[in-house]
Amino acid sequence: MNQVCPLCEKKCPLESPQCQSGKTYAFFSSSRHETQENKLFALFNKLSHLFVHRNGQNQGKNRILAILRHHGDMTQRELLDHTDIRSASLSELLAKIEANGDISRERSSENARSIYIRLTPKGKTEAIRIHQENLQFSDELFSCLNKQEQEQLEHILIKLLASWKNKKGE
Repeated sequence: MNQVCPLCEKKCPLESPQCQSGKTYAFFSSSRHETQENKLFALFNKLSHLFVHRNGQNQGKNRILAILRHHGDMTQRELLDHTDIRSASLSELLAKIEANGDISRERSSENARSIYIRLTPKGKTEAIRIHQENLQFSDELFSCLNKQEQEQLEHILIKLLASWKNKKGE
C-alpha cells in the first residue's frame, strides 16, 4: 500500500515527497529500530529535545512562573507538590528566580516553617509573556493534528503519564 504525506494537500507519495515537511515525515517514518516501542521512544526523545531546546535554560523558571500565574500564591511545600522537583533543587531554583526579581518569598506569620511564594509585578508580567508564548507554540506544534487526533494524543499522553507514575510508585 502506498503511503501518502499527511502534512500537505498535495498528498504526494512518501517514497518521493515534494515538500520539506513530507521529506521530514518520510525520514522519521522510515527510521529503523529494533521494536515499535524503541521507535516510539526515539521519536518521543526527538520531540522532547526540540521542546527543551525551545525553552532553553529557563525551563525550570518558566514552569515555576506559570504555576504561580495559574494557581496564585502558595507555600514552597505546595509548589514542591506541583513540580515533582527535589526540595533542594527547588530551593536553589527559587533563589535564582527571586534574585532576578520575579518572585518574593516570605515566612508565614502563622507557621515559621512555611514559606510563601508570590509573583512580583515583574514576575507577573514575565509569566503572562511566557503564557502567551506557550499558547502560540502549542498552536503551532499541534496545528498539524485535527481535533480527533489531538484528543487521541491527549488520551495517550495521560495514559502514559498515569502508568509511569504508578510504576514509579509516586
